[in-house]
Amino acid sequence: MVSGDTTEDENIGLGCALDKFGDLEEINKMMGAAWEHLENERDEEQILERWKYVLDLYQEQPHLIDPHLDTILGNLVKMIRKHTTNPQLYITTRLLFHLTKVRGYKIVVRHFPHEVDDLEFVVSLLQAQDEKNTETWETRYVLLLWLSIIVIIPFNMSRFDSGNQEPLSERILTLCKVHLTSRDKSRDAASYLASKFLTRPDTRDTSLPAFLDWALVTATKDGAREPDITGGLMALSSVVKHSKREDLLEFAPAVLTRIIKSGFKEHTNTFIRKLSLKLIQRLGLVFLKSKIATWRYQRGSRSLTINLNLAPVQPVPGVKEVDLEEEDYDVPEIVEEVIDELLNGLKDRETVVRWTAAKGIGRVTGRLAQELADEVVGSLLELFSDRETDSAWHGGCLAVAELGRRGLLLPIRLGKVVEFIIKALVYDEKRGSFSVGSHIRDAACYVCWAFARAYAPEVLQPFVQDLASSLLIVTVFDREVNCRRAASAAFQENVGRQGTFPHGIDILTAADYFTVGQRSNAYLVISEYVARFGEYSKPLISHLVERKVGHWDAAVRELAAKALNRLTHCDQLYMLSYGLPSLLDMCVSSDLFSSHGATLAVGQTVLALSQIALKDGLSVNKILGDDLTEKIATLMDRLILKNKLRGLGGELMRQAASDFIENSSMAGLPLPPSAVTTWKTVLDENLSDMDQRVQSASVSAIPAFTSQYYINNGILDLNARDTILTQYFTMLKGNEQHRKGFSLALGALNTKLILGRQEDIINNLIRCSRITEGTEKWAEGRRDALKALTSVGTKLDRYISNELIHHIYDCFMISLEDYTVDRRGDVGAWVREAALTGIELFTLKLLSWDSSKIPPSIVGQFMPCLAQQAVEKIDRTRGHAGRIFHTILHAKSSEGNTVPGIRVREQLLEIFPENCDVKWAVESETFPMFVKMLRLKEYSERMLLGLVVSVGGLTERLVKNSSQSLFNELNSMSSEEIKLFCSNILSLFNAFQKNDRVTLPFLKFLDQVFTSSCLDSVLQDPNSGFPLDLLLLCKNELVKCGDPNKLMASSEVFCQLLQAENPQCPRKCLVQIAIFLCHRFPRVRKYSADKLYEALLTFADREIVPEENLDEVMNLLSETNWIETSIDELRGIRNKICELSGVPAPAIKKQP
Repeated sequence: MVSGDTTEDENIGLGCALDKFGDLEEINKMMGAAWEHLENERDEEQILERWKYVLDLYQEQPHLIDPHLDTILGNLVKMIRKHTTNPQLYITTRLLFHLTKVRGYKIVVRHFPHEVDDLEFVVSLLQAQDEKNTETWETRYVLLLWLSIIVIIPFNMSRFDSGNQEPLSERILTLCKVHLTSRDKSRDAASYLASKFLTRPDTRDTSLPAFLDWALVTATKDGAREPDITGGLMALSSVVKHSKREDLLEFAPAVLTRIIKSGFKEHTNTFIRKLSLKLIQRLGLVFLKSKIATWRYQRGSRSLTINLNLAPVQPVPGVKEVDLEEEDYDVPEIVEEVIDELLNGLKDRETVVRWTAAKGIGRVTGRLAQELADEVVGSLLELFSDRETDSAWHGGCLAVAELGRRGLLLPIRLGKVVEFIIKALVYDEKRGSFSVGSHIRDAACYVCWAFARAYAPEVLQPFVQDLASSLLIVTVFDREVNCRRAASAAFQENVGRQGTFPHGIDILTAADYFTVGQRSNAYLVISEYVARFGEYSKPLISHLVERKVGHWDAAVRELAAKALNRLTHCDQLYMLSYGLPSLLDMCVSSDLFSSHGATLAVGQTVLALSQIALKDGLSVNKILGDDLTEKIATLMDRLILKNKLRGLGGELMRQAASDFIENSSMAGLPLPPSAVTTWKTVLDENLSDMDQRVQSASVSAIPAFTSQYYINNGILDLNARDTILTQYFTMLKGNEQHRKGFSLALGALNTKLILGRQEDIINNLIRCSRITEGTEKWAEGRRDALKALTSVGTKLDRYISNELIHHIYDCFMISLEDYTVDRRGDVGAWVREAALTGIELFTLKLLSWDSSKIPPSIVGQFMPCLAQQAVEKIDRTRGHAGRIFHTILHAKSSEGNTVPGIRVREQLLEIFPENCDVKWAVESETFPMFVKMLRLKEYSERMLLGLVVSVGGLTERLVKNSSQSLFNELNSMSSEEIKLFCSNILSLFNAFQKNDRVTLPFLKFLDQVFTSSCLDSVLQDPNSGFPLDLLLLCKNELVKCGDPNKLMASSEVFCQLLQAENPQCPRKCLVQIAIFLCHRFPRVRKYSADKLYEALLTFADREIVPEENLDEVMNLLSETNWIETSIDELRGIRNKICELSGVPAPAIKKQP
């Protein structure tokens, strides 16, 4: 096969990197091999896909194909001429169609051969095609396209007529009409063919009127189908485009009137609306003489070198001066209808229709007298009204750009146009939970780009500052990346073409296509750089305050607040005189978004002003002044008075309030005692909020607030501290929300506030992390208590006692056993992960302080627990535990001390080398390493407990990787190590009796281990007590068990134990299975019978059932309907099986 040497890693999308067409040889090979594999559908498809792949590499540079286009096209046309079967024709035309798609039909059609001999051949071939066959549309498209170049041969069509067939012209027109009403791509080629054929001198007078009438009737008749309407409009548009104006003048008014009356502008089909507008604008051009307006603006020199060097513009020889004397001719009144339709088209709901209308406006206006053209511009500017829809604004921008690009927007109109474009650059209309306007802003950027190319620098000079500022505002502050990039491109074009934008080159180096792609970078980095140029700081700040602080998107409001922090450093006076007062007024406005954004922004601005004051050696209130300081200090009171922190949107405002308090506290804002009390009350209420984001914001504010207002000149207010702690301890006894918020608040306290009360704080947090009656489901509360405990423990440094260290580690160890489950799943995993993190951070902190403080006995206990968590079933928890285990194993202090108490450290270092690159959450990488620890008796039991849950789990990938790693390790173990493994199985099963979290996967785990034959040496030892001990544990687990899943899993274990050599074990197992055969759950009966049948087949070498009775027992097991048969009937069958098997039948216990 031609495609046989392709590889999966071939680079796709290298179009921009190519400098020539280098695949001609492969293209020729594929054309040569195309007909060889027609009987093999797979090989044929491979050739087509490879052909598409090779040509698609040139989608972005299709001109590279041009030097070889004649060769490729010639070979394909020869194949069409030589074909003898339809499959040969179909594959050839499919290849040719994709070539047309990549290079474009307008280019490819020029290279088609147009010999007279081909005319009859192509027409006959087209007539032989079935237009209803949806799989051969490429063939019809290519043949119609080929015919469109053939029909322009300079011979009268009547010369090719023969008496045996209808005239060739009629046949061609029939083909056009048939394919114009089809639903596939051949419709496009048919319209192109019709336009070429009907503009011939010999068909223009005879066939054109009738065809126009047919197309008009087809498109406008009552009840017309969409394909008929589309085909008729496409035919009319194409014919009007390619015909001479004189040939159409007598038909144009009737066609236009009929099209307008048909009301296509209200049609639901976007393509039909677009085609109708395209036809209307082309008919409008028919009414106007083909002339270039002498009054249009001509820029002249467009040298980038001149602009960049800021050299004076020199007149270019040959540039025509504007001639204001117009040629005097009457413009038909019907043109007014055309313009009216096009202006209405600018308001269409679809962009593609608006763009068509905009181009039509530009073309028609270019043929009007200056006075009439100015009226069109005036009507166009009426679209930029607050009463108009966003579609009208967008269409207006496109039309203005088109007029400017064509020189039809004279400089006298620029003042009003620029005013509207500046408004369009920031257009953003909120609608529910989203807004519209990004398409308008994008189009406005296109207008600025077009103006840069259309007008001389001196023309745009009066508007440079406004345009530059507006474009930079969009570049750095627009929400949408496409708008930021469009504004950046427009700014770059203006810098290059105009050369008058202030600091243009410097700004472009920072605000290019890539840097503005990330919103946070544009807001926080680029905006600060731009604002350092004085011309732009005020516009940027004003835009943030007026538009972005109250934006509908919370992420934008937050970024705007942070950006104001940066811009305050660039123009602090403007922020003090305008920005901050405006923001303070907005904080208590009726609009929720404005209040939220302004509250955030005030905090950020105050923080920035404090940083400026610190550099100048001043206090922040000196810069703010008494009036602003008072307003900021009483802001919380005003928010409370306006009920901003309550009701709808209260959660949003609470977050902003906490953020404001945090930033103002970091700024060192002086407060009266009443304000401190108010702020503390707000933070305390936020700590109890149901919304986690509100709690997090409040916790984040606690350190800065308490450090600023409870520590004066480095001296702690002990009474205030004790009051806070007493309150927090009391709140820890409340509901889960209180526990979460106030636990984290304790953990966030400054070290100075903790010292002296550390024991009380730690003991209270430990109590919150324990499961007590009524708090079993409060996993999030326990998680946050552990996070706080970790934070407190790592802050105490040398002040922590050995007793507290033991208490903290004990708390973490107990939390590792939290497997709470609720409707959300294993929520205990959050607690375990918090405990794992606590162990890591606390241990590493103690190691950095004094390694002797780490109790070796505790380390010896928690390392096996970490290993257990590293092989359990949740990926996230497993990866977290694996990383922490490896970190602690290799941790060293600055003095080179390691964590003491790690048992068999040297052997662990061999298993887990320091530089190993492991993705700890990936089963295939971690399990092969951790299962080696089964050989280490210090870790084996905990390792086995973790593996039981994974091997007996539900996730296919987890079960596969964990079980395979376990079996590989077991197969390489010695007999002593296998005995240790079996001993651990029994001890764990006994320890976790009636614990469904462990026992159900344990039973599945046992079935897999027995099936793998890893324990055959134990089962085949008649002196081993393991099978009977395991059997007894299984029986005890099933006492009063009503879980069918556990019952079925245990039946698998009993069936596996039938292979044991111990003579008592198989008999007791058969009795247990016999009990299941008459269980009240039908699926347990059925499952047990199937498993027993499989076991008797699998262990046929063992005489579980006497050989002479084996066939009868097998028949009873397989032929009995264990689901639908009554238990009374089944009991007799079951007893018969027991009798044949030589075991006593189970007896029903009589109730006393």
